[in-house]
Amino acid sequence: MLRDIAPLDPERHGVWVVELRVRALVGEAACVYALTGSLGNARRLVGEALAVATAAGEPRLEALAHGQEGLLHVRSGNAGAALDAFDRALRSVEPSNHRDLAVLHINRAAAALEIGDLAAAVRSNESALAHAQAGQYDRYAAFAQLNLGLARYREGDFPAALRELEAAAARQPGGPDGWSEVSRAQILLDAGLVSEAEQVLADAADLFVTDDLTGERADALYGRAQCALLLRRFDDAMRWAAQAARAFTRVGNSVWALRATVVRLEGRLADDRERAGLSRSTLRRRAERALRLADDGEAHGPGTGRDVAVAARLLAVEWALLAGDVARAVEIARAVPRRLSSDSPLPLRVHHRSVLAQVAFAQGDRRAGLRAVRGGHQILADHRARVGSVDAVTAAAAHGGRLARVDVEAAMATGRASAVFDATERGRAAFAGAARVRPPNDPGLAELLVQARRAGEDARELAAGPEADDRTRSAQRAAESYRLQEQARRRSWQLSGSAGSLVPRPATAAATVDRLRRAGTEEVVVSYLLTERITALRADGTGVRSVNLCPAAELLELVRRVRGDTEVLANGLIPPRMRDVAAASARRSLARIDDLLLAPLEVSGALYVAARGDLLGVPWAAMPSRAGRATSVNSWVDLSSIGPAPAPPRVVVVAGPDLAAAEEEARLVADVWDDALLLAGPDATCGRTGAALEGATVVHLGAHGRHEPDNPLFSAVRLADGSLYAHELDGTDLSGAVVVLSACEVGRASTRVGGEPLGLTSVLLRLGARAVVAAVAPLRDDVAVRVMPRLHASLREGLEPAAALAHALADEVEPVPLVCFGPMPLVSP
Repeated sequence: MLRDIAPLDPERHGVWVVELRVRALVGEAACVYALTGSLGNARRLVGEALAVATAAGEPRLEALAHGQEGLLHVRSGNAGAALDAFDRALRSVEPSNHRDLAVLHINRAAAALEIGDLAAAVRSNESALAHAQAGQYDRYAAFAQLNLGLARYREGDFPAALRELEAAAARQPGGPDGWSEVSRAQILLDAGLVSEAEQVLADAADLFVTDDLTGERADALYGRAQCALLLRRFDDAMRWAAQAARAFTRVGNSVWALRATVVRLEGRLADDRERAGLSRSTLRRRAERALRLADDGEAHGPGTGRDVAVAARLLAVEWALLAGDVARAVEIARAVPRRLSSDSPLPLRVHHRSVLAQVAFAQGDRRAGLRAVRGGHQILADHRARVGSVDAVTAAAAHGGRLARVDVEAAMATGRASAVFDATERGRAAFAGAARVRPPNDPGLAELLVQARRAGEDARELAAGPEADDRTRSAQRAAESYRLQEQARRRSWQLSGSAGSLVPRPATAAATVDRLRRAGTEEVVVSYLLTERITALRADGTGVRSVNLCPAAELLELVRRVRGDTEVLANGLIPPRMRDVAAASARRSLARIDDLLLAPLEVSGALYVAARGDLLGVPWAAMPSRAGRATSVNSWVDLSSIGPAPAPPRVVVVAGPDLAAAEEEARLVADVWDDALLLAGPDATCGRTGAALEGATVVHLGAHGRHEPDNPLFSAVRLADGSLYAHELDGTDLSGAVVVLSACEVGRASTRVGGEPLGLTSVLLRLGARAVVAAVAPLRDDVAVRVMPRLHASLREGLEPAAALAHALADEVEPVPLVCFGPMPLVSP
């Protein structure tokens, strides 16, 4: 095109020749940079375009050239130069030229965001959005809203950021593009929603390969490397980070190439932590490599290169500590800022505190180490308070794992059980307890859940249909239900809320011992640590001691066997002889678990268990030594004070469909209480049940239950009109309620990245329930009909839920997989 228009004289043919020449040069510059990464050649073309526009006296076209120069600087990582270029461009544009003003403000906002000037980024994005809307440029409005979402997230407002991104996607003609998806994934990743972010990035990377957009594909690879790092797939992290660095280098973006190199080194360091036998010289060489990277980052100035320099120095400190060179680690750490600004990425700020703690602990300064640990937990707490939903709160724990391990390892080095207890609970409490306590009240979310429920019911009914294509249609409706569930999850992340005073304080050994001593009972608190071996921290009114118990592999195999046996016992159709064999096998395995986990601890009274992972799936109340004794279980030591049960109680009893004895069980339970609300048959809908839960003090749900390991917030009980999901209870106030789930396996939980358990039971506890009685394995109907009325009778008599469950199970011959979950059941004085 340039050859064709070169002979044309603007004075003879008009100004359109100048405009065509300028736009052709600017367009060629963009293509040269995108395809070759040559910033010099691209800027030469832009300079030629600027000369043509200036010679013709066309400020509008000068602005076009300045704008393209700014965009090249943004893509190459020089945000300061980009801001200058965009400001020159903005001075040359007519106020009525909404298109060019929108584009320039969008790009200026991106540059401001790059150097951390959030206020300027928000102002530019808002200006861009106003101009785009005035000119009805939907695509530019979408870009402006996308960048506004990124700025909101950098301000710390996760729900608002995702709302802006969803709105941006809705504005884009043809749906979201790859760049907007990469931005959304980066926010999900920083929030801890790692698996979700990786899936978005995988799709985006494929899109960029198709479009041959090297720089944008590099962004996707960079994000995937970060995801793999959190998922502990270190080889993938290093490979993708190296690919991202090469791609950034090809397009001349040296700053982001350095950032990708930081991620590659993070993967190498994480792998080194788990490998034995590395020489000190190797570890020292890696520390020096990280320091060279830090110097490269600093060469880019205090803005764009700051985070690279800090992150690389933190890695160098850790490698020096791995090499046993504390003096060198201290020396390197002196060059690290003592505080990072709030606009630094959340993972970097937490890592910074973790490394400062390691240095202090290595020097023997435990007080300074704990100060750094608590600072890291405060950063996480501030983030947690902003995110709102249960899903997002538990996801954010992904960024706290390393900090918690540093704390526990340092505590173990002291040899004091009380220090290990305190460190363990600091890590566990960081993301335990309530999420938001204000109901979302979002009609769009409610409609998505209704549609998901309807599709799920269609799938269930079609699966039993007589027609040849019923199974195919069932699978299609099941897939549709899952798709709607995922949409509901994404929408819930956009809803704000506050946990207020329900954000927990971690239990300490001193407070726990004092509580037990003042109670004057024989209750024991046991906190289990699950690594290659299982360690117990046993607390009673006299103190805390540590007990080394057994290899984890042996115990986990026994837990697996018990689960298999209880599944057989739950099948009412198997022959009595087979049931007897399964019962005997379950009793043997439970007795062995009892010997491994409890016998060495000498627990003669009530027991409160705090555990994570597979230990939460143990049917604790069914162990021989726990017969007739109260046993409570939780994922952390919750010292929340429990007042007396309110009188008169407000009782809700619900019976789901297609269970032979559900309505009989519900009537027997309701008869125990005065004026219980009984919902059965067509009255037992999700809507009526959800409304009845608000303000209830005792809730009984007898229904088919299902735990969804891959999507635990959609674990559910089935009611008259379909599944009541754990997800749709988010925001319900269950403060002080005792909830009994007479349903199969809804006491189970899936462990998220970061260690947080998630399932129906954990959601109910996060909503304030004082106790949840639920099954960790299938529960047979006839067992439920016998046990549940006895349980409620004991609750009415004033027994604490764990004691009531122990009394209800006392006469059962076969092991029953019911567990009482909740806070420490000591009534406040």
